[in-house]
Amino acid sequence: MKLYSKFLLILLVVFSFSSCSENLEDDNTPAIQAVRNGEFFKSDQMSATLNADGTLSIVGQNSLETLEFNLEDDGIGVYRLGVGSQSEAVYTFTGAEQFSSNLGNGSGEVRLTSVNTQSGVTGTFSFVSYLANNADSLYMRRGVIFQVPFGAALGTGGGGSTSNSFSANIDGSSLNPTLINGVANGGVLLITGSNGNGSIVITMPDVVAPGTYTLSGTGATYSALYVVGTNIAQAVSGTLTVTAADATLNTATGTFSFVTGPPNNFDVTDGSFSISY
Repeated sequence: MKLYSKFLLILLVVFSFSSCSENLEDDNTPAIQAVRNGEFFKSDQMSATLNADGTLSIVGQNSLETLEFNLEDDGIGVYRLGVGSQSEAVYTFTGAEQFSSNLGNGSGEVRLTSVNTQSGVTGTFSFVSYLANNADSLYMRRGVIFQVPFGAALGTGGGGSTSNSFSANIDGSSLNPTLINGVANGGVLLITGSNGNGSIVITMPDVVAPGTYTLSGTGATYSALYVVGTNIAQAVSGTLTVTAADATLNTATGTFSFVTGPPNNFDVTDGSFSISY
């Protein structure tokens, strides 16, 4: 297994995503989901956009992943993917490296069966994608797009709040996240702030009381990671202070700071978050 695949697997274990044995046609409405390299992929937030040039964009996100389809037309039909195609599927993990269906030996298709401004976009997809220079590959099988709405906000948390915030400094430089999200799954609340260069991932119990807790690495009840490129830097010491939390309203607010181990020894300071999940 190549380095980036190992990297992907480690962080997905942190979040404890559901296995690929889950039904891809369950009661989720709307939905973008698939089998990704043998594991279950599911979007928590999604939207479709009719662009001014007649193309169609479909985006699905969860706290770690973004899947985007840029299709050459906005109607029902089959859209072929691959080198030279005007349609493309792009998968991004933690805002870092991007896998594209139009790189390397990428291939696949998107089949849209309904495009309606009221009921959204519905269809299926399957593709193989690559990093630049064929450094690694990723596939999506048995993909489902179901009633994805037009114009829905992304990156604002499952609770629908538009007031999510996340900030931190890494070695004195601001993270400036473009994706902020909180997701509760399997008893764990995972909070992510991510930009195009790196991501901070904080985990805690999804039922947490206000208080101060010690942060450490993956597997701990309270953990923190700084992910940049293929480097996963785990906290070796740090503090998380939860100032407010409501498991009924699905909200959490707090501050954090931590230091990672060698070889990078990142110093993450002035961290804060306010999440609706």
